[in-house]
Order: sequence, then structure tokens, then C-alpha cells
Amino acid sequence: MKSWENCKNILLIRMDNMGDVLMSNAAFQEIRDHFSASKITLLTSSMAAPIVPFLGTIDEYIVFDSPWMKVSEADQPHSLLHLIEEVRSRQFDACILFNVYSQNIMAPALLAYLAEIPLRAGYARENPYLLLTHWYPDPEPLFEIKHQIQRDLKLLEVTGISPTLERLPTLASVTSISGLNPAAQLSDWISSDYTIVHLEVSEDKRKYPASKAQVLIANLLASDHIIVFTGKEISPYLDACIAGINDHRLIDLRGLTNIEQLLYLIAHAQGVIAVNTSIMHIACAYHRPLLALYANTNPQHSPWGRCQYQFVFDIPEDQKSQNQIIAFVDRTYDPQPSKTTTPDELSVIYEDLLGPQAEGLL
Repeated sequence: MKSWENCKNILLIRMDNMGDVLMSNAAFQEIRDHFSASKITLLTSSMAAPIVPFLGTIDEYIVFDSPWMKVSEADQPHSLLHLIEEVRSRQFDACILFNVYSQNIMAPALLAYLAEIPLRAGYARENPYLLLTHWYPDPEPLFEIKHQIQRDLKLLEVTGISPTLERLPTLASVTSISGLNPAAQLSDWISSDYTIVHLEVSEDKRKYPASKAQVLIANLLASDHIIVFTGKEISPYLDACIAGINDHRLIDLRGLTNIEQLLYLIAHAQGVIAVNTSIMHIACAYHRPLLALYANTNPQHSPWGRCQYQFVFDIPEDQKSQNQIIAFVDRTYDPQPSKTTTPDELSVIYEDLLGPQAEGLL
């Protein structure tokens, strides 16, 4: 069997959302440090691809929306066969497969096997036999639950890397906001303190109630905060979150920023208020004070910043996942939602995050 130490051309597989790939970047950084002379390629989804150029760890990336991941439209069977041929043609020495404990690793492992990658490492609960050459028997969630960042780092041990398990992901700095849509009219306040409010979600169950969002935003405006309201697009839910609010300090940038501009705005914000989505993880990577409005899902994906408050709210029973691994976690490890915290109380908590006593945590 080939040695990991001799690998010069490595494929990483992380096919999920942007926030998931960002959390994996701590492991990517360890791989980059250990294999400093090697070429590192990432196979990822179209949802995560925009963040890849800012990871600072990836030389090339391949985009593919696989049928075993939750995507709006997966590539077709012939596309999967084409992907296998493309991966085979790149003659990778090794492949490391990253996943969430609720995802089965066998499909991407089979992809790597059919692409004839000689070294293949990943977690698996069941014995993968020949599909993985380096198997980490997955203890999650039957015996423990780690934060996703630590889970990804721990996997590297089977490749001979001794990772720093306390390592946190970073993102490259964005130094300019040039090219922002002129309709945004930002010149009057770009040097001022402002708060990013991002309530757009990839799943309805993660929505913070619009009526409560209205109160929270109105409270911040009443305290003279400038609010930058972000999102990829305008939607009825986001409209409802700011309905009835008419204030020049509420700047609606939905649909007006690309990923680079959004990263700049987050990195330079006074603070960030976000639901559990990629924006939450980006705020953590840039060490911004964060108020996370966290739907009671995925305990391993909680915010990991040094100055943050996580408000956990429950989700309706009919919106809970049908994935039986997640259902098991709900029954066994279910973190209790936060004690009833009103938007008024959350406003005070956010002010505390911005106070001098919190700045020392950054």
C-alpha cells in the first residue's frame, strides 16, 4: 500500500453547504501544513463552491451536486459516471472523505474506489471493507457527539497527521468592497459601525419567527444601530421580518452583494445577528460578536466564536428530520431550547456582546 507521506496529489471530498465546508477548513489547514508541497483539490457542491477561493487551503476544486446529498437538483447518472472518469484522469494519490455523522460515507467512498484512488480515508459506522483503505470506526452519535470542527480534525489521525484538535477555521481577509451594486448607496456609512442581520435560511424549520424578528430589528434601530439586512434574494419571509419598519438606518442589501462583498461586510461589521446558516460560521471565522438564533437542530454545528450568544429555539414536530440518526440524537442528546427569551431580552444580550467587557474575548 502506498504511503501517505509520499502523496503529492490529494483529493478532499466535502459535498454539503457553505457553512459545512467552512467548518472543515480547520482540517484542510492541517492537511495543507502537513502536505505543504502537495496539490490539494476539493470536490464540493455548487452551494459551497463560492466560499472555496477564500479558504486559503485549496489549489483546485471540482463542483458536483451528488444525488446522495440534499440539493434542489442533483446531477444525473451519466454525470456521475463522467465525474468518476474525470477524478480517475487526475490520478490522485489519496482521498480524504469528510461527512456529518448523519450522512452515510459509502456513496462517496465508492466514487473514490471506482476512480482508482489508492488511499481512501473516512469515517464509517459499518465496515467499509475495500471501499476505504483507512477506516475510522465512527463513534458518533451512538457514544459521543463532537463539534463538526473537531470531528473533521480527528479523522486526520488515520492518515498519520497529529492534528491540533483545538484549531479553528479561518477565512482569507477581503480588503475591498469595490464593485458593490450602486443601488446599495453605502458611501455614507461604510466607515460607521453597523450590524449585519441575516435571517435567510436553507430550510424552513430554521426560520426565526418573523414577528419576533420585527421587534428585535425595531429595538436595535431604536438604539441607533445601523442595520444591514442581507440575503441572496427577496422572499415573503424576509419581507415579513422587516414589514412596517421605515427607517433610513435599515439598509436592505438582499440580492445586491456577491460572496466577496458579503465577506467584507461581515468581517468589518460591529456585530452579526444570524440564524444557523453559513453566515453564522463566517462571523465566527472573522471573530465578530455574534447573536445566533439557532433552531434546535444539528448540535454539532453550534457557533464556535469567542464572543457569541446562542439562543436555541425549538422547531415544529412536523418539520423534524426523518433521518433516523438525527431522530436518535433528538431523543438521546436533545439539547433543551433556551429559557424563553423575548426579542427585548435578545436586544439587551446583543448590546452586551458589543460592550467593553465582551471586547476582551475577541
